[in-house]
Amino acid sequence: MVAPKPSFPEGYEVPEVWKFVEQEGKMGGMNRPTAGARHDQALPKGDHELQLYSLGTPNGVKVTMLLEELSDLKGVDYDAWKMDIFKLDQFGSEFVAANPNSKIPVLLDTSYDPPVRVFESGHILKFIAEKYDAFVPADFRAKTECYNWLFWLQGAAPYFGGGFGHFYKYAPVSIQYAVDRFTLETKRLLDVLDKHLADGKTWLCGDEYTIADICVWPWIMCIVKFYSAKTFLQLDDYTNLMAWYARVEARPATTRGIRVNGFGDDAVTNRHSKADFNRSTSTSPAAAAAPPPPVATLPLQLLPTGGRLSSPATTTTPLPLRWGRRTRARRTNCVRGLGHHT
Repeated sequence: MVAPKPSFPEGYEVPEVWKFVEQEGKMGGMNRPTAGARHDQALPKGDHELQLYSLGTPNGVKVTMLLEELSDLKGVDYDAWKMDIFKLDQFGSEFVAANPNSKIPVLLDTSYDPPVRVFESGHILKFIAEKYDAFVPADFRAKTECYNWLFWLQGAAPYFGGGFGHFYKYAPVSIQYAVDRFTLETKRLLDVLDKHLADGKTWLCGDEYTIADICVWPWIMCIVKFYSAKTFLQLDDYTNLMAWYARVEARPATTRGIRVNGFGDDAVTNRHSKADFNRSTSTSPAAAAAPPPPVATLPLQLLPTGGRLSSPATTTTPLPLRWGRRTRARRTNCVRGLGHHT
């Protein structure tokens, strides 16, 4: 007869049928076993073709790093609106219409009529890079290698974040088995990167900086800065990886990208032009003390079937505007925040 496994908490037995119990804390309060909108909330819209709804987490930073690179390379501009996940902005009706998975980031490309929604951070990187023909190699083999690492990260990120980061940093109780399990896998993944970079590569795909580097770097940054786990994971032992990390960090677009929708005194809460990096942010004492001005919004809802647009009744005042190439000059310019201002 097999001896019963020890349980934590002591005496816990896995039930035959799981039942949902409301979780505690800010993070726990977000989580439910069901999808869908929880409240009516319109998304703000700006002047530029690309409308990004995001937050300065690793998955959000990926996208703003790429967009800032394109701003330097090709003059691409965009609007980036901060979504406060602790105020459950990601469960607002229009956000859910744009991303039924209720996760940041989400992108609307309004150069199409109706706008094209793009969700999942890796897909957003691919979409933007292909749209502007940049940061993806032209050569077939090199492009394939770039996508190898792009999708490698999409599979690895849950181990970095929901696994290691959660149990090392955020879980309400320290569980040795969980910390050891995800530390082991995180260090294996770090070793994969370190060994790959060992043969003199400047970037993950050789001599060309690509969306592969942009996709991976924020998660190493997260381990260093958000989880404060550099010593615990002995990151300095991964010499090739940390040299690559420093090269990415030194790029001006990286410096700006991590500020967009970010945290801290230098955060650019909502980004509409490069000039925003030189202005006081909403986290400064003066800006924090001032109430946000009203925001004009378009109560448009993207329907999951075919991405069609409709105008359901909402609590906001609709504006008589359509989104598309011909009406770009008439779009509302919402430049100072959204309903849940932080």
